[in-house]
Amino acid sequence: MTVAAAIPPEGPSPEASSDQAAVLARYDELGELLAGMDDRPPADPELWGPASAALLHEARLLDAGRFEDWLCGWTDDAVLWVPLSSPAHPGTDQSLLLDDRRRLAERVEWRRDPSAWGQQPPSRTVRIVGGVEAWPAPGGLVTRSTLLIDEHRHGRRQQLAGCQIHELVGDGLRRRTKILVVPALGTGVRNPSFLL
Repeated sequence: MTVAAAIPPEGPSPEASSDQAAVLARYDELGELLAGMDDRPPADPELWGPASAALLHEARLLDAGRFEDWLCGWTDDAVLWVPLSSPAHPGTDQSLLLDDRRRLAERVEWRRDPSAWGQQPPSRTVRIVGGVEAWPAPGGLVTRSTLLIDEHRHGRRQQLAGCQIHELVGDGLRRRTKILVVPALGTGVRNPSFLL
């Protein structure tokens, strides 16, 4: 091998450029989904039933601590985004969470780790999902719903209100995208490690 052959070419490889472009495109998709939510037409009433069933099922799994089952409901290209403000863009604004499928799996493992002091003892939560709206989208549907989370841990209680946007795809309405907007995050929340 010659020395010249061992020196990598200048700039990113074509694969890295392609991966970076895909990530940036996904960020733009998330930002547009959040920014455009308030301008959508009235929801499709025929999609209310399937959308509500999917969202209520997710809330039940999370409240029951069935995180592995919750993880199975995500697609391979999944993204969970919790911005600190709205409107926001994941490529330019700070986020509490911006997790792909791999990071979601790591977060579930962390929840089971006895040394994860942020969740020892684990939070007990009750989620109330309401105001469900749904619109058709390529391969599935997009939903917006209101969310109230009542969290108890160490004898202390907090309530967080916000909205959540889901992109649900396929026959099983698997989660491809979840954007959780909680206005209180911008002013500080006690130990938000329970948010998923």
